[in-house]
Amino acid sequence: MEVIELVDGVKLYKVGIMNYYYFEKEKVLFEAGLTCSASKLLEEFEEEIEYIVVPHGHFDHVAGLSVLLEQYPEAKVVAHENLAKLFEKEKVRASWVKDDRELCKKAYGDEYDVEFSGRVDVTVREGDEVNGLEIIESFGHSKDAISLYSRKHNVLLASDYLGYVTSSGKIIPMYFADFDEYVKTLEKLAAIKPYVLGLSHNRYFVGKEVDRIFEMAKEETLKLAEKVKEMSDDELFKYFYVEEISLYPEDTMKITAAMLKKRVLERG
Repeated sequence: MEVIELVDGVKLYKVGIMNYYYFEKEKVLFEAGLTCSASKLLEEFEEEIEYIVVPHGHFDHVAGLSVLLEQYPEAKVVAHENLAKLFEKEKVRASWVKDDRELCKKAYGDEYDVEFSGRVDVTVREGDEVNGLEIIESFGHSKDAISLYSRKHNVLLASDYLGYVTSSGKIIPMYFADFDEYVKTLEKLAAIKPYVLGLSHNRYFVGKEVDRIFEMAKEETLKLAEKVKEMSDDELFKYFYVEEISLYPEDTMKITAAMLKKRVLERG
Protein backbone atom coordinates (compact mmCIF):
# COMPACT_ATOMS: atom_id res chain seq x y z
CA MET A 1 0.00 0.00 0.00
CA GLU A 2 1.19 3.51 -0.83
CA VAL A 3 0.12 6.53 1.23
CA ILE A 4 0.20 9.96 -0.45
CA GLU A 5 -0.60 13.30 1.20
CA LEU A 6 -2.49 15.10 -1.56
CA VAL A 7 -2.81 18.35 0.41
CA ASP A 8 -2.54 19.07 4.11
CA GLY A 9 -5.25 17.02 5.81
CA VAL A 10 -6.19 14.80 2.83
CA LYS A 11 -4.50 11.46 2.21
CA LEU A 12 -4.74 8.92 -0.57
CA TYR A 13 -4.25 5.25 0.28
CA LYS A 14 -3.45 3.34 -2.91
CA VAL A 15 -4.26 -0.35 -2.47
CA GLY A 16 -3.68 -2.11 -5.77
CA ILE A 17 -6.33 -0.97 -8.25
CA MET A 18 -8.39 0.76 -5.54
CA ASN A 19 -7.90 4.28 -4.18
CA TYR A 20 -9.17 5.25 -0.72
CA TYR A 21 -9.26 8.89 0.38
CA TYR A 22 -9.23 10.07 3.96
CA PHE A 23 -10.02 13.54 5.32
CA GLU A 24 -8.20 13.76 8.64
CA LYS A 25 -10.06 16.58 10.40
CA GLU A 26 -13.46 15.51 9.09
CA LYS A 27 -12.75 11.80 9.82
CA VAL A 28 -14.33 10.81 6.51
CA LEU A 29 -13.24 7.86 4.37
CA PHE A 30 -14.30 7.99 0.71
CA GLU A 31 -14.59 4.55 -0.88
CA ALA A 32 -15.41 1.05 0.36
CA GLY A 33 -13.76 -0.91 -2.44
CA LEU A 34 -13.43 -4.68 -2.41
CA THR A 35 -13.20 -7.06 0.54
CA CYS A 36 -9.56 -7.76 -0.32
CA SER A 37 -8.54 -4.12 -0.82
CA ALA A 38 -10.33 -3.10 2.38
CA SER A 39 -8.54 -5.85 4.30
CA LYS A 40 -5.16 -4.70 2.99
CA LEU A 41 -6.03 -1.10 3.80
CA LEU A 42 -6.76 -1.99 7.41
CA GLU A 43 -3.40 -3.70 7.83
CA GLU A 44 -1.87 -0.22 8.11
CA PHE A 45 -4.78 2.22 8.43
CA GLU A 46 -5.18 3.34 12.05
CA GLU A 47 -7.20 6.55 11.70
CA GLU A 48 -10.54 7.29 13.30
CA ILE A 49 -13.53 7.06 10.95
CA GLU A 50 -16.87 8.73 11.58
CA TYR A 51 -18.25 8.37 8.04
CA ILE A 52 -17.63 6.00 5.13
CA VAL A 53 -18.86 7.50 1.85
CA VAL A 54 -19.82 4.93 -0.80
CA PRO A 55 -19.61 6.55 -4.25
CA HIS A 56 -22.06 4.26 -6.08
CA GLY A 57 -23.56 0.80 -6.14
CA HIS A 58 -21.14 -1.26 -8.23
CA PHE A 59 -19.60 -4.24 -6.47
CA ASP A 60 -16.03 -2.90 -6.45
CA HIS A 61 -17.18 0.15 -4.47
CA VAL A 62 -19.54 -1.60 -2.06
CA ALA A 63 -18.22 -5.06 -1.14
CA GLY A 64 -15.49 -3.75 1.15
CA LEU A 65 -18.08 -2.48 3.62
CA SER A 66 -18.28 -6.00 5.06
CA VAL A 67 -14.64 -5.68 6.15
CA LEU A 68 -14.55 -2.00 7.09
CA LEU A 69 -17.56 -2.24 9.38
CA GLU A 70 -16.03 -5.13 11.30
CA GLN A 71 -13.26 -2.80 12.46
CA TYR A 72 -15.35 0.39 12.51
CA PRO A 73 -18.84 -0.76 13.61
CA GLU A 74 -19.77 2.73 14.82
CA ALA A 75 -18.91 4.44 11.52
CA LYS A 76 -21.91 5.79 9.62
CA VAL A 77 -22.22 4.64 6.01
CA VAL A 78 -23.19 7.43 3.61
CA ALA A 79 -24.66 6.77 0.16
CA HIS A 80 -27.15 8.19 -2.30
CA GLU A 81 -30.76 7.40 -1.47
CA ASN A 82 -31.03 5.34 -4.69
CA LEU A 83 -28.19 3.08 -3.56
CA ALA A 84 -29.87 2.42 -0.23
CA LYS A 85 -32.69 0.70 -2.14
CA LEU A 86 -30.24 -1.74 -3.76
CA PHE A 87 -29.05 -2.96 -0.37
CA GLU A 88 -32.51 -4.45 0.13
CA LYS A 89 -32.32 -6.63 -3.01
CA GLU A 90 -31.00 -10.14 -2.27
CA LYS A 91 -30.00 -10.87 -5.90
CA VAL A 92 -27.98 -7.65 -6.10
CA ARG A 93 -26.15 -8.43 -2.87
CA ALA A 94 -25.39 -11.96 -4.10
CA SER A 95 -23.97 -10.60 -7.37
CA TRP A 96 -21.76 -8.18 -5.41
CA VAL A 97 -20.30 -11.09 -3.42
CA LYS A 98 -19.74 -13.28 -6.50
CA ASP A 99 -17.96 -10.60 -8.54
CA ASP A 100 -15.96 -9.41 -5.52
CA ARG A 101 -14.55 -12.89 -4.96
CA GLU A 102 -13.50 -13.28 -8.58
CA LEU A 103 -11.84 -9.87 -8.85
CA CYS A 104 -10.07 -10.29 -5.51
CA LYS A 105 -8.61 -13.60 -6.68
CA LYS A 106 -7.35 -12.18 -9.98
CA ALA A 107 -6.21 -8.74 -8.85
CA TYR A 108 -4.97 -9.41 -5.32
CA GLY A 109 -4.45 -13.17 -5.13
CA ASP A 110 -7.01 -13.31 -2.33
CA GLU A 111 -10.52 -14.68 -2.04
CA TYR A 112 -12.66 -13.70 0.92
CA ASP A 113 -15.51 -16.05 1.68
CA VAL A 114 -17.75 -13.59 3.49
CA GLU A 115 -21.39 -12.69 3.19
CA PHE A 116 -22.19 -9.10 2.36
CA SER A 117 -23.04 -7.25 5.56
CA GLY A 118 -23.09 -3.63 4.47
CA ARG A 119 -25.72 -1.06 5.30
CA VAL A 120 -26.58 2.58 4.64
CA ASP A 121 -27.01 4.81 7.69
CA VAL A 122 -27.22 8.23 6.02
CA THR A 123 -28.84 8.85 2.63
CA VAL A 124 -27.79 11.93 0.68
CA ARG A 125 -28.62 13.94 -2.41
CA GLU A 126 -27.24 16.98 -4.21
CA GLY A 127 -26.27 19.77 -1.84
CA ASP A 128 -26.08 17.68 1.33
CA GLU A 129 -22.91 17.71 3.42
CA VAL A 130 -20.92 15.16 5.41
CA ASN A 131 -18.90 16.92 8.12
CA GLY A 132 -18.57 19.95 5.85
CA LEU A 133 -17.79 17.97 2.69
CA GLU A 134 -20.22 18.57 -0.18
CA ILE A 135 -22.21 15.87 -1.96
CA ILE A 136 -22.54 16.25 -5.75
CA GLU A 137 -24.92 13.98 -7.65
CA SER A 138 -22.95 12.56 -10.58
CA PHE A 139 -25.38 10.48 -12.61
CA GLY A 140 -24.78 8.75 -15.93
CA HIS A 141 -22.29 6.13 -14.76
CA SER A 142 -25.03 4.85 -12.46
CA LYS A 143 -28.29 6.17 -11.02
CA ASP A 144 -26.88 6.43 -7.51
CA ALA A 145 -23.51 8.07 -8.13
CA ILE A 146 -22.11 10.81 -5.92
CA SER A 147 -18.89 12.80 -5.86
CA LEU A 148 -17.42 14.39 -2.73
CA TYR A 149 -15.98 17.91 -2.72
CA SER A 150 -13.95 19.71 -0.09
CA ARG A 151 -14.21 23.42 -0.80
CA LYS A 152 -11.61 24.13 1.88
CA HIS A 153 -9.01 21.91 0.23
CA ASN A 154 -10.35 22.26 -3.35
CA VAL A 155 -10.25 18.48 -3.62
CA LEU A 156 -12.86 16.67 -5.73
CA LEU A 157 -13.34 12.91 -5.51
CA ALA A 158 -15.11 11.70 -8.63
CA SER A 159 -14.84 7.89 -8.47
CA ASP A 160 -15.52 6.48 -11.99
CA TYR A 161 -17.35 9.47 -13.43
CA LEU A 162 -14.66 10.34 -15.97
CA GLY A 163 -14.59 6.72 -17.04
CA TYR A 164 -12.02 4.12 -16.06
CA VAL A 165 -8.57 5.65 -16.40
CA THR A 166 -6.09 2.79 -16.63
CA SER A 167 -2.56 2.90 -15.24
CA SER A 168 -1.25 3.65 -18.75
CA GLY A 169 -3.58 6.64 -19.07
CA LYS A 170 -6.14 5.09 -21.43
CA ILE A 171 -9.66 6.37 -20.74
CA ILE A 172 -12.56 3.94 -21.12
CA PRO A 173 -15.90 5.85 -21.01
CA MET A 174 -18.46 4.31 -18.67
CA TYR A 175 -21.87 5.83 -19.31
CA PHE A 176 -23.72 2.70 -18.17
CA ALA A 177 -26.91 4.39 -16.93
CA ASP A 178 -27.45 7.36 -19.26
CA PHE A 179 -25.23 8.91 -21.92
CA ASP A 180 -26.55 12.49 -21.71
CA GLU A 181 -26.42 12.53 -17.90
CA TYR A 182 -22.86 11.22 -18.07
CA VAL A 183 -21.77 14.10 -20.31
CA LYS A 184 -23.59 16.60 -18.07
CA THR A 185 -21.76 15.18 -15.07
CA LEU A 186 -18.40 15.58 -16.83
CA GLU A 187 -19.21 19.22 -17.57
CA LYS A 188 -20.54 19.90 -14.06
CA LEU A 189 -17.50 18.43 -12.33
CA ALA A 190 -15.05 20.13 -14.70
CA ALA A 191 -16.65 23.51 -13.91
CA ILE A 192 -15.64 23.13 -10.26
CA LYS A 193 -11.97 23.56 -11.26
CA PRO A 194 -10.54 21.46 -8.42
CA TYR A 195 -6.86 21.57 -7.57
CA VAL A 196 -6.87 17.82 -6.86
CA LEU A 197 -9.06 15.32 -8.69
CA GLY A 198 -9.22 11.86 -7.15
CA LEU A 199 -10.52 8.79 -8.97
CA SER A 200 -11.37 5.47 -7.34
CA HIS A 201 -9.04 3.40 -9.54
CA ASN A 202 -5.35 3.82 -10.29
CA ARG A 203 -5.02 7.54 -10.87
CA TYR A 204 -5.32 11.01 -9.34
CA PHE A 205 -4.53 14.40 -10.89
CA VAL A 206 -3.21 17.71 -9.61
CA GLY A 207 -3.12 21.29 -10.94
CA LYS A 208 -3.11 21.70 -14.72
CA GLU A 209 -3.45 17.93 -15.16
CA VAL A 210 -7.03 18.21 -13.93
CA ASP A 211 -8.33 20.38 -16.77
CA ARG A 212 -6.62 18.17 -19.33
CA ILE A 213 -8.04 14.90 -18.00
CA PHE A 214 -11.57 16.35 -18.07
CA GLU A 215 -11.03 17.42 -21.69
CA MET A 216 -9.69 14.00 -22.62
CA ALA A 217 -12.54 12.21 -20.86
CA LYS A 218 -15.15 14.19 -22.77
CA GLU A 219 -13.32 13.73 -26.06
CA GLU A 220 -13.12 9.96 -25.58
CA THR A 221 -16.78 9.80 -24.57
CA LEU A 222 -18.02 11.65 -27.65
CA LYS A 223 -15.64 9.72 -29.90
CA LEU A 224 -16.84 6.36 -28.61
CA ALA A 225 -20.48 7.40 -28.99
CA GLU A 226 -19.87 7.80 -32.73
CA LYS A 227 -17.82 4.64 -33.18
CA VAL A 228 -19.93 2.34 -31.04
CA LYS A 229 -22.89 2.46 -33.44
CA GLU A 230 -20.90 0.52 -36.02
CA MET A 231 -18.99 -1.78 -33.67
CA SER A 232 -19.85 -5.44 -33.28
CA ASP A 233 -20.31 -6.83 -29.78
CA ASP A 234 -16.93 -8.55 -30.07
CA GLU A 235 -15.17 -5.38 -31.22
CA LEU A 236 -16.72 -3.39 -28.41
CA PHE A 237 -15.69 -5.94 -25.81
CA LYS A 238 -12.10 -5.99 -27.08
CA TYR A 239 -12.04 -2.19 -26.86
CA PHE A 240 -13.45 -2.26 -23.34
CA TYR A 241 -11.79 -5.28 -21.70
CA VAL A 242 -8.21 -4.02 -21.48
CA GLU A 243 -5.48 -3.48 -18.87
CA GLU A 244 -6.88 -3.46 -15.31
CA ILE A 245 -10.44 -3.95 -16.57
CA SER A 246 -9.39 -7.39 -17.87
CA LEU A 247 -9.04 -8.46 -14.23
CA TYR A 248 -12.79 -8.06 -13.74
CA PRO A 249 -15.22 -10.99 -14.21
CA GLU A 250 -15.52 -11.52 -17.96
CA ASP A 251 -19.23 -12.40 -18.04
CA THR A 252 -20.15 -9.33 -16.00
CA MET A 253 -17.97 -7.10 -18.15
CA LYS A 254 -19.54 -8.38 -21.38
CA ILE A 255 -22.92 -7.27 -20.10
CA THR A 256 -21.44 -3.97 -18.96
CA ALA A 257 -19.69 -3.28 -22.26
CA ALA A 258 -22.93 -3.92 -24.17
CA MET A 259 -24.57 -1.11 -22.18
CA LEU A 260 -22.24 1.41 -23.83
CA LYS A 261 -23.81 0.65 -27.20
CA LYS A 262 -27.33 0.42 -25.80
CA ARG A 263 -27.16 3.83 -24.14
CA VAL A 264 -26.11 5.50 -27.38
CA LEU A 265 -28.65 3.71 -29.60
CA GLU A 266 -31.57 4.40 -27.27
CA ARG A 267 -31.02 8.14 -27.74
CA GLY A 268 -32.38 7.76 -31.28
